[in-house]
Amino acid sequence: MSQLDLFPQPSQAVSTVPTVDTVRARFDQMLGRLRAATSDLPFTDRELAYWQTVTPQMANWLPQDERDAVCTEFSLHISRLAKAA
Repeated sequence: MSQLDLFPQPSQAVSTVPTVDTVRARFDQMLGRLRAATSDLPFTDRELAYWQTVTPQMANWLPQDERDAVCTEFSLHISRLAKAA
């Protein structure tokens, strides 16, 4: 038995830097909830404020055409559901 076996080894740090794939997955989940909603917003007021702030910032990780499409679709769904409420 070596001395190294006596002490726990440091674990590998998990990267928290977003990638294009993780950003897409989060947008797919959020936009899926908006697409499925028919009359009411599927978010609490706090969640809505969060997504209104984060969407334009997080979309910067995407290619420009995809970024613009996500932001436009988000705005359209919010407007549609606000009118229906």
